[in-house]
Amino acid sequence: MTDISSYALAIIVAVGVFGGLLAVLRYFQVRRVRLAAKAIDRLEGRTIRDYRKADAKEIELEEEEVYKARALYGIPYLAWILTSLVIPAAFLILFFENLAPPFSVPAVGAQTWFAYRAPTSFVSDGVKFDRYQVLIEKGKIVAPGEPEIIRQALAERHRVEARRAWGTVFLLTIFCAVLLYHINILYPSSTEKNQNLILIYLVCLVVLATAKISLFYELFSPYLIPIPWAGMIIAIFLNRRIVPLIMLITLIFVSIASGFDFRLFLVLLAGGLLPGAWVRRARRRNEVLLESVVLGSIMVLVYLCYSMLTGGSTALLSAHTAASFLNGIVSGLMVLIFLPFLEILLDLASPFKLMELLDLDTPVLKEFFFKAPGTYQHSMAVANIAETVANEIGANGLLVRVGAYYHDIGKMFNPAYFIENQAEGKNPHDELGPVASAAVVRSHVILGIKLAREIGLPRSVIDFIAEHHGTSTIDYFYYKSKQLDSEMKSEKIFKYPGPRPQTRETAVVMIVDSVEAAFRVVRSRDEETIRDQVAKIANRKVEQGELDRSCLTIGELKKITDTLTHILKSSVHQRIAYPEKSETEKPEPEKPEREKPEREESKPQESQPGRPVFPGRFGQRQ
Repeated sequence: MTDISSYALAIIVAVGVFGGLLAVLRYFQVRRVRLAAKAIDRLEGRTIRDYRKADAKEIELEEEEVYKARALYGIPYLAWILTSLVIPAAFLILFFENLAPPFSVPAVGAQTWFAYRAPTSFVSDGVKFDRYQVLIEKGKIVAPGEPEIIRQALAERHRVEARRAWGTVFLLTIFCAVLLYHINILYPSSTEKNQNLILIYLVCLVVLATAKISLFYELFSPYLIPIPWAGMIIAIFLNRRIVPLIMLITLIFVSIASGFDFRLFLVLLAGGLLPGAWVRRARRRNEVLLESVVLGSIMVLVYLCYSMLTGGSTALLSAHTAASFLNGIVSGLMVLIFLPFLEILLDLASPFKLMELLDLDTPVLKEFFFKAPGTYQHSMAVANIAETVANEIGANGLLVRVGAYYHDIGKMFNPAYFIENQAEGKNPHDELGPVASAAVVRSHVILGIKLAREIGLPRSVIDFIAEHHGTSTIDYFYYKSKQLDSEMKSEKIFKYPGPRPQTRETAVVMIVDSVEAAFRVVRSRDEETIRDQVAKIANRKVEQGELDRSCLTIGELKKITDTLTHILKSSVHQRIAYPEKSETEKPEPEKPEREKPEREESKPQESQPGRPVFPGRFGQRQ
């Protein structure tokens, strides 16, 4: 029961630390909101300029900041550099007892704070001690003769069997190669691949180090090794399809360190695999805590089932069952503690962070609505459609929705230059040349990225701002310039800075953004006409090479076309043309035809062809 009390005390301390961290994070969150409001005013003041005098060279120089920012997102060959560093780091952890400085030799009569184990197999006074065999148990009074055994063990600690060392290196290399292969398939973008590999390697090294401390020094139960924590972290930030592979690789090395304890392997395997099935769908932090309780219960159930099969102890209050249950709860708490730091350190966006960005009361979105209401409504429409499309092809619908909310925030700085914000009257582009007009239109990407970085949006959301136009040409002003000057400047000044979409999510927003804008002027209800228009827009993106790096398949493009056709066909519907009636006029009871006064104003207006007109009380609907 002492072990159970220690675990309960650890939980109370963890909850207290967690509460303090939440208070600190809340302070910085409020501070970030205030800074965001100031950033809008500061950016607006320094970016408004006279586009009539804009020169192509000056415009290109303005984009240098964006190119530098993009260069930081993906470093060439970083995946291989990381892997070459992780393999020796994992080797050092696995062979820590052979390579680390020796621990102190306990004095006779002293009480040990941790268990002393043999770092390698050796013989002392004719008695053979195997590797990891306990020499002095934790909490025991050191007896005469035991310090000498410890000294002999330390003298043998550098004798590492060559076969075991080379076998470990080969295993690490093979598993890292398999992991890199799957990461390349799931994340073809070097930016995502590098970012996710850092997270995976960091989590795996933490688990290996914790397992080594638990198994070698017995400071805590091996059933508290944070495999469930690792599974939750990876399932929250990455594709849940990669969770089983990472958990299996990590557990293989934990099993090697534990002497292949199969019961420990099964319990931790259940704790590592199950988070991938449900944690990714969590949208609130309290859902993680609830799921961690369920996870701990399942780990206890696996432990008891294995004990029943092998004839072991099935006591519910044993130290191992308590540790298995607490592992699930502690893992949930540790996930909530580590999430904000991982988001800041690796510039990642968890579902909880994305849900916060969906709040329409944030200063940026409120300012967006006030300054560019037409673009704001367009962004909301794109978000609704794109999320549905993303879910249909198995992409991250929540990320797509958030990215669509913010993809055009750069338009709030010069809203009148974009047609959706123009009221009836003068078009500001009438006073500009084609080059200057193209500069204004293209600037919304550059200004949007600058603003997003100022207010601290995650990189995955900033990618939507940079990639939703790719490197496409601003056709209208390009052809207008061509008509005015046959020897015009390079086409490059009429292209968006890019890059092209690097993920399925940004590719979906690119397609939906173009389709939604096009169908503001197309009101056809014919399904084939709508399908042809959608396919034409999508095919043009393919022909221009804008989707080459997005990892979209032909089958997914067909699904996107079908889904957009269905949504647009449903949204482009007709309404009944009701007769107008003044608000003060009261409806009269229906009279026989010969008694009705023939008054021109009481006749309903002629409806459009195909739209029925309902007389009587239905005509009062406004």
